[in-house]
Amino acid sequence: MKLDELVNKHYGQLNENDLYIWNYISSHRKECEKLAIDQLAFKCSVSRTTVLRFAQKLSLKGYGELKVFLKLDNQEAKENIGHVDMVCESYRRVIGSMKEKDCTDIFRKFDQAKNIYVYGIGMIQSSIKKELKRTFMMSGRLIYDLSGYEEAERLLSIVTEDDLFIIISVSGENEFINNFTKNLKIRGVSVLSITKLRENTLAHMADYALYVTETVFSQPFSHIEYDSLTSYFILIEILFLKYMEYKTKKEEIADEAGNPD
Repeated sequence: MKLDELVNKHYGQLNENDLYIWNYISSHRKECEKLAIDQLAFKCSVSRTTVLRFAQKLSLKGYGELKVFLKLDNQEAKENIGHVDMVCESYRRVIGSMKEKDCTDIFRKFDQAKNIYVYGIGMIQSSIKKELKRTFMMSGRLIYDLSGYEEAERLLSIVTEDDLFIIISVSGENEFINNFTKNLKIRGVSVLSITKLRENTLAHMADYALYVTETVFSQPFSHIEYDSLTSYFILIEILFLKYMEYKTKKEEIADEAGNPD
């Protein structure tokens, strides 16, 4: 698990000093990899105990483990890597991350939810939503695809805490999406976010969060940025396969309980 993911996961436990420390680390990743705890405390104008507690709030044993995570993150952020290698590396990361992730709580909510909705704004999000809906239809689970601002706002009057929303946002910082998510949380609706792997507001608010590695680069003969969608499709496929394994295991346990030897 990367540091950005840990910050998103434990964001609710972080106070103003913690966020200041994280902002400094996030902006000076290479430098902080080599700083002792007292040096980082001095840079952030806090005590060494405050830095230690920040690391522990991220479920790390201490500052030493935080530096290990930071070093690993920095090693993965290689410069001057070719576009083909960059995209292939992003696939490897999302495969590894999804393979290791315990999705049991997500799947329990899938089964418990009266309705599952997927929402996102934009062409990229539209493609991801369609693939998610198509893939999970094979499990017999219908996911309702929402589009546009008015449709989302109208739905707020009828959703309940028995529903699940899957929110897709590339950056996790879209103002309308985040305000919409706040309104869902006020109504007790569970939210699963799918974003790029970075600290972001949407992941902070979500009950469950899934990530893909960023793979954006400029094309050599155009000012248009290329953003790979395949990582999202890989995430969806592995999520679906793990869900089918979860359902199979659940049925096997139920059969064993109903037919004791």
